[in-house]
Amino acid sequence: MTTKGSAFRLLTLAALLGAGLLAAPAADAARCQQDGAGNWSCTHSYRVNWYSCNGIPIGRGVRWQVPEGTPPAGGWPVAFFYNGTSPADSNPFATELGTLFGFNYAPQIIRELLDDPAGTGKKYAVIAPEPPQAGVVLEFWNTNSVFPYSVSCDYDFFPDFFAEIKTGSYGPASRYNMSRRYGFGISSGGYNTSRMAVTFNQPKQWFQSCNEWCNQNTWRALGIIAASYATCAGPLCAVPGLPSNHPPTKFWHGTADLIVPIGTADTYYDALVGKPRDFVTHGGGHEFNATQLGASGVKAWFDQFP
Repeated sequence: MTTKGSAFRLLTLAALLGAGLLAAPAADAARCQQDGAGNWSCTHSYRVNWYSCNGIPIGRGVRWQVPEGTPPAGGWPVAFFYNGTSPADSNPFATELGTLFGFNYAPQIIRELLDDPAGTGKKYAVIAPEPPQAGVVLEFWNTNSVFPYSVSCDYDFFPDFFAEIKTGSYGPASRYNMSRRYGFGISSGGYNTSRMAVTFNQPKQWFQSCNEWCNQNTWRALGIIAASYATCAGPLCAVPGLPSNHPPTKFWHGTADLIVPIGTADTYYDALVGKPRDFVTHGGGHEFNATQLGASGVKAWFDQFP
């Protein structure tokens, strides 16, 4: 409802804006843009995160971006993206792999997290570390390929990586709320997403050495795409007893997935009985697709667990 007095004030304000005497409030710009071919890409930063793998210095690339505007009190909640087996130095912030395995949907998921196009009022910083390089051209995570996991490079990388975020290596630490972490990934990265619950959400005494940053149950929710439990691989899957503090977890899986059979994700889902969980099936294969966007998507799942 608009009264006569308010209408006059609105007209006066419009006249002043038109005359350039008042500046219109600046709207937050989007981090992500669509090109003429319909492909999305998001601006981001990049650095090499050096750490020690079994005493040997190794560098690993990390890409990241924060939403436009002022962070909320405590910093932006942080969504960690774990890519699947992919060419070395693949960039999930851009559609550079085309429609292969639906990778063109990855920057769209990141866009929802950064820009909140649905206007929910909830935005996330997005940080995407690269998997360890396994050969000349491919990268994949160690979670289900190195046994015991404690001798893997990933086991050494993640504590260092999380600590560097908290000490300002990725811009002011105040921008990130590391007590509100979310993880999602596809294929090898989906297994690695489970690893956050299994290994990196545990009390201090589970570690040989640990500072305060790994003594917090800080993973609020996980999203697993075309994958299963941390130690499963393809059709080989046995899910042991899960940690009591396992975060809420949602699965997206294709009924035609021949690389990771959907039954393995069902096994993990069943083991989560009594915990917040969800499962979206689609008729596709081993891929990202539109089910990870919008009301059924990754961001909508994370939004439920602030």
